Amino acid sequence: MKLMQENDAKLYKSIGEVLREERKKKNLKFTIFCYENDIAKSTLNTIEKGETQTYFSNIAKVVKALDLSFEEFGKLLDKKLPKNFLDNE
Repeated sequence: MKLMQENDAKLYKSIGEVLREERKKKNLKFTIFCYENDIAKSTLNTIEKGETQTYFSNIAKVVKALDLSFEEFGKLLDKKLPKNFLDNE
């Protein structure tokens, strides 16, 4: 159980890092990005910090707002996750 919680934490942290990095690469300011895409600042903050679980629909909304395909997002996430991430499931 503890390993699963650790992997969940790594997963959400990595998701947040990928989305924050992509937003910053595109020079999209946090507040403006939230306003233009109807995303609550608290929601984006939680996702980008990877502090806690969030609904997949929130993650999907951010991915779409960043004009990423899920394939692109998956590839970026795969690079961010530890190499042995799924080995101990």
